Amino acid sequence: MKLARDPAFGSVALLALTALVVLLQSPEIILFATASRDVPYSSKGHGSVAIELVGDTGRNGVYFVPKGTPLAGFLDEAGVRADASGCCPDPIAKATTVSVLREGKEVVSRPMSAAKRVALGIPINVNVSSPEELTLVPGIGRVTAERILERRSLAGPFRSLDDLAEIRGIKRKRLEKLRPYLCVGC
Repeated sequence: MKLARDPAFGSVALLALTALVVLLQSPEIILFATASRDVPYSSKGHGSVAIELVGDTGRNGVYFVPKGTPLAGFLDEAGVRADASGCCPDPIAKATTVSVLREGKEVVSRPMSAAKRVALGIPINVNVSSPEELTLVPGIGRVTAERILERRSLAGPFRSLDDLAEIRGIKRKRLEKLRPYLCVGC
């Protein structure tokens, strides 16, 4: 009887030890409280804004940071040595592309391109988008894009996305499919 118990106990102990090793090596599981760093983080969520980092950084990519993060603070947290004092005194509020050039001596900030915004699931502004940008949206072809621009030039900027229902070819059902890709004033 004692021989039958020892192999079973040994198997259970080995299984428990293996599970413990896996838990300690898994980056998703944090067993001990550590100071969290909000910037940069990589999950899009409510209250976050996308920043595309390009240029001479060694850390190029797209980061989702809390809306209102100062550019200098983002660069510091991302580990990028750059002088952002001459660029972007206001906190980042919209999807932005930040170029760090000449080994950090020059920082340029500009709105993120419509193609990248659509690819990331970030709406584009229907009031400033070109026909080419509008055709990036699933469900908007060249003709519909031209109709949107025509309506915008005749009646002024859209006050809400519901105004798109005034355009021939955009009914309520189609408008609902377009909503995730478009915004007014974003």
